[in-house]
Amino acid sequence: MNEDIKKYLSTFKVKFDIDPKAIDLREMCKNYEMVDERNGFIPLDDISKAIDLINNRYKPITKKYDPYKNSSINNDDNVIASHTEFVEWKDLYLWPLFQRDVSPNHIRKISLDFNPTAVITPCAIKLKVKDKAYYFVWDGHHTLQVCRLHGYTRFKIDVIDIDMIPSETIEAEGFQSTNRVGYGVWIAGQNMVRINSRNKRPLHAYDEFMIKYESKDKDTMSIMNILNKHGVVPHRKSKAPKHLTQIKSAIECFYLLDSQGVKGRFLDRALNFHTKYWPSAPIELELFRPMAYLYQLADVEGTALDAEWDKEMFELIAKHYGDPETCQYKLKESYWAAVKAVDPKKTGAGDLRQHDRERVLDGLLCLYHQKGGTNSKTPQAEYRWNL
Repeated sequence: MNEDIKKYLSTFKVKFDIDPKAIDLREMCKNYEMVDERNGFIPLDDISKAIDLINNRYKPITKKYDPYKNSSINNDDNVIASHTEFVEWKDLYLWPLFQRDVSPNHIRKISLDFNPTAVITPCAIKLKVKDKAYYFVWDGHHTLQVCRLHGYTRFKIDVIDIDMIPSETIEAEGFQSTNRVGYGVWIAGQNMVRINSRNKRPLHAYDEFMIKYESKDKDTMSIMNILNKHGVVPHRKSKAPKHLTQIKSAIECFYLLDSQGVKGRFLDRALNFHTKYWPSAPIELELFRPMAYLYQLADVEGTALDAEWDKEMFELIAKHYGDPETCQYKLKESYWAAVKAVDPKKTGAGDLRQHDRERVLDGLLCLYHQKGGTNSKTPQAEYRWNL
């Protein structure tokens, strides 16, 4: 960390992570007054100072730019070429020159989760071809199709009207001023790639989880209650004791239903097992997840795995592998050695497993049955080999 960043952080009472990949705004916000027991508000200017320090190899742009009054694509009469319109369905078109294929599955997916307050404004270029105006969508086509399914009669579009762009702007990009169609296709293609291929940052699983929690999503609050119960802290990236970075896998385990259709029980059991016996370890994905599936498998088979069973399993893991991370690595190595018949005496039998959680699950069950577990009703592994 350079001295400028240290100086910047020294102005804050609550410290937070700052690096090129992410600035931890959830910690940063603790430096600002809370509102109704919610996170404080962070001025964008405070964030921009951190961004400028990290990206110090880039010179900030000092020229003032009003996107409407000073836009390079306004015409001489200052009519705004880039603006918002409400467009009728019959006037919207797709030109595959600058659009990707459409996915019916994706449309169905977002339609099932549709809410009019969460619609991102699509983008289009407006071109006249043989005196007819066309609005060619270059971003947000799937959104528009979903809006149509939900009864929209007009569609809010960010439009670049190519006819309003000054000739010198078109010529500066290497097109003849009369070739407005060619220029329009070019700018739409460039923007489509720029937005969707190069510059769209996916939402991190940690951010999605925390947003849902802080906006009081019922299931997410239930998951957080389970984490809090065991002192587990969700985190973007951390190796600290009881810190959980595999958020999606925790959610996956939460939705494992027991025989009564109740969710959350097996995530609770798996985290209890992990934190009780390894309180100083970070939460290891390929221990808590296969353990959750193991508890579910036992429940399906009608076998009660009590606290004494947990103790036995812990003692076997600790004796043969030590810590959770070593355990999962060694069990996966052992599985692949058996599959490849590296040692004929350890060659496995049964259905091959397609996922690491299943390989480690089977490894744990092999460990229990081969190395001294006393509960004979414990489920058997689908793929079995000698450890």
